[in-house]
Amino acid sequence: MSYLVLARKYRPQRFSELVGQEHVARTLSNAIAQNRVHHAFLFTGARGVGKTSAARILAKALSCEKGPTAEPCGVCDFCQEIVAGRSVDVIEIDAASNTKVEETKSVLEGVRYLPARARRKVYIIDEVHMLSAHSWNALLKTLEEPPPHVVFVFATTEVHKIPATILSRCQRFDFKLISTARLSTHLEGILGAEKIEATPEAVRLIARQAAGSVRDALSLLDQTIAYVGSEKLTAEVTADVLGVADRRLLVELAGAVLDRQPATALRLIARAVDRGVDLGELGRAFLGFLRDLEVVACVTGGEGGGGGIELGDLVDATPEEIAEARALTARAAPGLTTILFDRWARAVDEASRLPTPRLLYEMAAIDLCNAEPMIPLGDLLQRLDDMEGRLRGAPRPAVSAGAAPAPVAALAPAATKPPAVAAPRTLATAAAPVDASRGTDPGPPTAGAVQSLDQVWRSVLKTFEASRPSLAALLAHAEVISSNSNAMSLAFSSKIDADRAEKARGEIDSVVSTALGRPLRIGFTVGSNGPAAVRSEVGVENDAAVADRKTRELEARQHPVIRSAQDVFGASLKEIKT
Repeated sequence: MSYLVLARKYRPQRFSELVGQEHVARTLSNAIAQNRVHHAFLFTGARGVGKTSAARILAKALSCEKGPTAEPCGVCDFCQEIVAGRSVDVIEIDAASNTKVEETKSVLEGVRYLPARARRKVYIIDEVHMLSAHSWNALLKTLEEPPPHVVFVFATTEVHKIPATILSRCQRFDFKLISTARLSTHLEGILGAEKIEATPEAVRLIARQAAGSVRDALSLLDQTIAYVGSEKLTAEVTADVLGVADRRLLVELAGAVLDRQPATALRLIARAVDRGVDLGELGRAFLGFLRDLEVVACVTGGEGGGGGIELGDLVDATPEEIAEARALTARAAPGLTTILFDRWARAVDEASRLPTPRLLYEMAAIDLCNAEPMIPLGDLLQRLDDMEGRLRGAPRPAVSAGAAPAPVAALAPAATKPPAVAAPRTLATAAAPVDASRGTDPGPPTAGAVQSLDQVWRSVLKTFEASRPSLAALLAHAEVISSNSNAMSLAFSSKIDADRAEKARGEIDSVVSTALGRPLRIGFTVGSNGPAAVRSEVGVENDAAVADRKTRELEARQHPVIRSAQDVFGASLKEIKT
């Protein structure tokens, strides 16, 4: 007798044997028990998750001698014929090879006839999304009002290609992908039935590689069993046979990256290539491993273990593997695994388009070994504020004889009031000229002298440059829109700058009030419609740069050599770069 592959040998024969599809099994079983069987079913899901098997079980349940029953006996003539594919009342059609409307019509010709032996005729149409538009039209009327003795079961992996008119006439069942843990348990049961020894790591590697498909898992298991023969199935042998990266390789590669050992990382990649590991598979597997490391770091790093979230629900790993991932994340600086994931993801994407992916993966591994964690912008701003606070609170250094004294404003201690500007100027007074022979300010400003609003604003900026550089840089983008006896309006180009200024309103009000010599309240707006009373420093610099560029462009246009070249070639200036 010829060998029967595991995928066919262990095909489910009852609803209870469907792996991971309890929601489908329970619904169909209850429908049969309550005599509420619909005339059309649509089974959709990934490949190898049990769609066609469920359709055949449904056909047996409706045709069994002891039925209709949710538990077909499997030994009567009807059940045996359906299992062997010999039943004349259960018609299986491959839509991929029967797409023409004529073929669909020939199938529908038999719908009106009663079943030959069974209670009902069951039409199982696999890959139904491959039918043509005309075939769907031919099927639509029959599907809407079928004879009472007919049941349609459609199976597809691409449900989005099914017309809405067909979907509305079917009961839809979505088949799920099988989890690695559940798939491993199923494989261990089959290995026990086949009396083959295997390590849990090898079984789990096959289950991971199957990516939720029972049929893929059984096919991979068949392949590895054929390789080892009567020997024990191990993870190392399984990885070599399937050409995939085992978890030990991923752990060692991650350790080399976190320890900044590019030579070790390159040796690991070379060893994987020598073993025949597909580099594309290695890249995707390591990308998933970096994702798992970041998830472990996020969940275990917070208080209470991530708010009660179980790592087993987020990471496809055993408790031992999760503990190993925790040990790796402890060696990584905060935020580093996110950078590693981002850079490796770009390498995986680019390597898929190159004829020599090994070169790219090797350079990407070196890049990961040299990666630095990215510090959040908020943390950087907080560090700057802390540094400013320490500078303002630093003691004034002693001045030796003959040495020039340090600027007082730069080292002034922090106080409730902002530091005063040397010789403050207001709109009502102005400082008298300095006596150069004495080297000191002759005294208070003379009465009657008036200082402009522009000068007052510049003195405010100088005050902040000495005490709060970050605020000085912020206010350099502000324009004074208006000013009266008790209020001043400042305009920013962005709402972010206006919000930052609003948070420092107290300091700004105090310094401006001191400069003007009277209490004043500052208002902040975004944008301005009219001309500004005082242009921002950034705006003044931009205006100067624009004016300088226009001047140089004008000089270039009027240059004798340029004008002569235009006359000779009969050309005109298209662009001037300055």
